[in-house]
Amino acid sequence: MVAATDIEVRTLDPHTVAWQRFHGTIASIEAHTAAVRSWAVTMGYRVEGPMAVEFSGEPSADPTMEYDIEIQLPVEARAKAHPDDQVQIKPFEATTAAVLTLRGPWELTGLAEPLGQLRAWIQAHGERPLDTVRWVEVTDPTRVTTDEQVTEIQYLVGR
Repeated sequence: MVAATDIEVRTLDPHTVAWQRFHGTIASIEAHTAAVRSWAVTMGYRVEGPMAVEFSGEPSADPTMEYDIEIQLPVEARAKAHPDDQVQIKPFEATTAAVLTLRGPWELTGLAEPLGQLRAWIQAHGERPLDTVRWVEVTDPTRVTTDEQVTEIQYLVGR
């Protein structure tokens, strides 16, 4: 179990994101994240932060559940997309989130337990949850050991 001290409310900084929206299961996310990364590399844009998987609604432990999902990859501000591209560019506005930091290896399929803890923390601290949950691999799991991996679950909140 993650310690409650690993939860904080903070402002997520504004930035530019390459994004792709789709409807699917957690298992379908990997193909879309690969497509967004590939698009950014092919277009020659510098990646400026970790990829985020944003869910409309709250993910559950049911692997067959489908969601509206948006993959977001921070890229340099000069990035542009053609209107016909599957990947588009938009600003990510500064927003407030309750953030749970997970250390060690975590998979999206194991989201239910830490998300439940984050939801309970939000209620106990009088925050108003919005309808968006973000999964962010802060460290690149291909470049660090499993013990060094850091992932965040960001539950957007309103004040």
